Amino acid sequence: MYINPSLPKLVRTLLIAATFTFHACKTVSYVGDRYQPTEQVDVYYAERDIKQEYRVIGHLSEEVKGINGEERAKQQIIAKCREVGADGVIILGFDYGGTKETEQYQKAQAIKYIE
Repeated sequence: MYINPSLPKLVRTLLIAATFTFHACKTVSYVGDRYQPTEQVDVYYAERDIKQEYRVIGHLSEEVKGINGEERAKQQIIAKCREVGADGVIILGFDYGGTKETEQYQKAQAIKYIE
């Protein structure tokens, strides 16, 4: 990416930050239904912990990489769930694959409560 050096330093910094933010937010793979975005997403680690009826509306996957990769991946998944209108997310754990057998992915299911 080329950023004109004649731009003020603040503008250059904001452009760089926006670029990294954009790339970070678009990495979560999602397949499923979409609803009106939600503000709150409940996080679960086991289906048995969900005390109300729900249905799975989608499946998510995010690559785990870098320092604090597991937490970053979880936060990206939660953000994607808010975007697609999920009421909750079940963090399923990790899977390995991709182009290298050592690439780690965090898997999850987006859920919608049945009222």
